[in-house]
Amino acid sequence: MSSIEKGYRRPIILDFGSNTFRMGWASDDFPDIIAPTVYANVTDYIFTSDVIDGLEDIYLEDKDQVHLVGHDALNYQNILKIHEFIKEGNYKVLSKFFLHYYHKLNIPEGYFFHQPIIILTPFYISELQKSKLREIFIETYDFPSLLFLPETQAILSTMKKVSGVVVNLGESHTYISSIFHGYTNMMARDLFPIAGKELTNHTLNLLLSKIGSGKEIRLDSMIAKEIKEKLSLCIRNCEKEKNRIKEGLTKYDRLVDLPDSSTLKINEERFLVSEPLFKPQIIHIDYFSLTEAIAKVIKTWDRENWQDLLSNIILSGGGSLINGLGERLEFELQKHFSDKLRDKIKIITASGRENLSWIGASILFTQEKLKKGWIENPKERPSRFDI
Repeated sequence: MSSIEKGYRRPIILDFGSNTFRMGWASDDFPDIIAPTVYANVTDYIFTSDVIDGLEDIYLEDKDQVHLVGHDALNYQNILKIHEFIKEGNYKVLSKFFLHYYHKLNIPEGYFFHQPIIILTPFYISELQKSKLREIFIETYDFPSLLFLPETQAILSTMKKVSGVVVNLGESHTYISSIFHGYTNMMARDLFPIAGKELTNHTLNLLLSKIGSGKEIRLDSMIAKEIKEKLSLCIRNCEKEKNRIKEGLTKYDRLVDLPDSSTLKINEERFLVSEPLFKPQIIHIDYFSLTEAIAKVIKTWDRENWQDLLSNIILSGGGSLINGLGERLEFELQKHFSDKLRDKIKIITASGRENLSWIGASILFTQEKLKKGWIENPKERPSRFDI
């Protein structure tokens, strides 16, 4: 088999995040494609007045096109309503979305659908969801084989760890999962109820409260999400900093340019955004803090294992990019452990941590550690091990 053929028969790694989709070739250093997991129906306008005839022609390449996906959809977010197919569980659109970006890999036609597929999965994914994905990739597109790879395993492999706690802050879910010397414990994990979308809603409420009712400024969740991602901070003492701002501190001041050409000055809102992670009651969620959730996961293991786990707490996901989050978590976690263990606490905030699971899957393939768990297509196809 030629090197070119081997290259096009490598597995393709997919990460269907609720906010971001990642796809690329196993053994590569970085995904080829990163796109928002959104779509828009081409007739689903955000305004209700008369629609201008021929408007679709501005943005449709194909007259039979029903949906725009990913970046193409976001290009028209001020015209069309944007939907998120992962949150909706819309597997019909998921299938179209994948195919759209699969063709962007520029695979020669003779090698279409000849690659094993690796799908990264969080621990909470259901068997029904897996069966839907299996139907798409094995039955519909006829790929030769499929592997569901746990995200935690992939993330730990990126960091060259056999033991650790993964705190993955995504758009729809925040989960805490742990592995000790390669072993998992179903009791030692947690699905934390605050993720990116809750922090976005909190950001929007903070901004609307600041504006008040006297001004007409256009704000929506998309704008709030962008402000959150670009300007949010995490600090130790919010009350102290709020008082300093009242006394004239300008350290946190930022001017935000809004789409309607107006500007909005924000300051304390920047660090109040992340506070629900430590005080969920702020947004009316009856749950303990993220640090207490992490501590409970660690304490599920035997006491003699705590030190190894505490020294390998890995942050991942786009929500983990909040500036200062690692330092705040480390500070708060010290309250839950003895003096002997406090110095062992280490929060790992690796560069590029929003892509950790995809990179880890690629590393595991390169190390030939993905031999088990494959779901084979019953039709005769070249073996994945012939690559």
